Amino acid sequence: MLGSLWAANEIVLGSFLHNVGVPFTGTILASIGVAVLVAGLRLWDDPGVIWRAGVICSLMKSISPSSVILGPMIGILAEAGLLYLFVILFRRSWAGCLLGGIAASMTPILQKIISILVAYGTDAARMYASLFTLIADRMHVTHLSALDALWVLVGAQALPGALAAVMGMLIARNARAMKPGDVPASTAETSWDMSFDSTAQPYSLTSLALHCLLIVSGLTLLPLLPQLATPIPVLFYLVIILIWYPALRTKLTRARLWIEFGVVAVMAGILLGVLAPEGEGTWWTGLQSGVAMTARAALVVTGFSAVSIELRNPVVIRWFLRRGLGTLSSALQMAFRALPAMVQSLSGYRSGFRHPLRALSTMMALMLAQLDKPLRVSARAKVYVLTGDQGAGKTTYLASAIPRMRAKGLTVGGILAHVLYADSKRIGYDVENVLTGERSPLCRTDHVASRQVIGPFAFLEEGLALGQRALAQKTIEHCDLVVVDEVGPLELQGGGWAQSVQRLLGMDGMNLLLVVRPAMVEKLQTHWGIVPALVRDIQEVNAQDFFPDPFGNSRHHMNGML
Repeated sequence: MLGSLWAANEIVLGSFLHNVGVPFTGTILASIGVAVLVAGLRLWDDPGVIWRAGVICSLMKSISPSSVILGPMIGILAEAGLLYLFVILFRRSWAGCLLGGIAASMTPILQKIISILVAYGTDAARMYASLFTLIADRMHVTHLSALDALWVLVGAQALPGALAAVMGMLIARNARAMKPGDVPASTAETSWDMSFDSTAQPYSLTSLALHCLLIVSGLTLLPLLPQLATPIPVLFYLVIILIWYPALRTKLTRARLWIEFGVVAVMAGILLGVLAPEGEGTWWTGLQSGVAMTARAALVVTGFSAVSIELRNPVVIRWFLRRGLGTLSSALQMAFRALPAMVQSLSGYRSGFRHPLRALSTMMALMLAQLDKPLRVSARAKVYVLTGDQGAGKTTYLASAIPRMRAKGLTVGGILAHVLYADSKRIGYDVENVLTGERSPLCRTDHVASRQVIGPFAFLEEGLALGQRALAQKTIEHCDLVVVDEVGPLELQGGGWAQSVQRLLGMDGMNLLLVVRPAMVEKLQTHWGIVPALVRDIQEVNAQDFFPDPFGNSRHHMNGML
């Protein structure tokens, strides 16, 4: 909820300030973040809310159709991380909040400076020094160097952060004092899905590694080429990126981007050539430096944009989910459900610019009111997810694992879906009642008279009826584990085993193993509000480690499972 409140300000105010062109927008947004986080710390006296809210906010702002995700994520995480560090070092005192707020509010300008140096190289620093010298001479400033001026600029960002930390303490106090009648009500809701349409964009871990390698090698090798030749390999790389990633075409073909590169090249011709110190350069040498700088910047922008796309790879997402981020997914779902209320409060509070303390206090009170509402928990069962691509061997593995579980004294029920082939082509599936071994045709490609159709498969009433009997409450009520092979698009549309799965999820003490395709894992969690105890890919499972222990004779003693 705290991350959702921060994200609401980032999304609404950030868009407005950027569009209007307000200077130091990053510092303003960072200061608001400091105020929100310090208020959260004061309300709950738990430093952990700071970094956790930072993770939530960074993902809420960055998981979007936009191709730019690395910069915002790094910035928000750095702000939350620095504030958390100082709060821990100074034991949650006001001094830690103050110093952490100062460090966090200085982050945007430091990130901007680092980004410029990464994109344009050290020539950007030379251009700045030349421009500063020119202006200082015209203004007869002799006691301030270019580096000193830069530190003054960075240091000036400290004041908003310090004020924001103090404001956060006041916000917490005001929010506690607000009565329920003072808090605006909101019934707005939304939903969120972390999955991405892998059919629209092919992903590849090899491509991700290759882009990272090309960025590093390009930044290393470009300076070794003749300056006027540096755009050639970068242009070739850009063409490949535009062909392979359609989503980047709008960003990388914007006239503004290339105009900015052109302006940099011209300014380099002036500052590094005509106005170079002690007449060491000419217009032509300066322009060559500008061409090399813009080629480097184009490589960085292009490469990191491609990396941002590849980071959406479902394989990458599943890797994180298997390492404990299933809970993060659930937290994001709640944060996105709360976001409309936060945005409504922010957008409706028109005096927010004149009275930011009152506006943020009202939003914080709204968050507390939201937290007072009972939360719907749709899944009381303990859920395990076995995932893998088509033909990876999920059903085959389960067919061999279930007898071993029974040998350990466990009762296993549910259904398995066995694939059928004809002339090396899939023609359908048969469903098996795990308890009884009874089988029936579930779906076929050559049946068209069916109320439920997914892709080439028409589902048969007899198979659906057998599966529903196998998953009926009176059938599985004494089972230690219930297997559902598998849950897919049909269930998310309300068909197939949807009603049975919904009922099983609501059963206290139930151990439920769902077989799911990789692309459906996040959709499954979002649809039913599931936080799996574990998500495992069949490729990482062997005959011994998936069900390794004799769990006892009760579904309540299966903590060693998986």
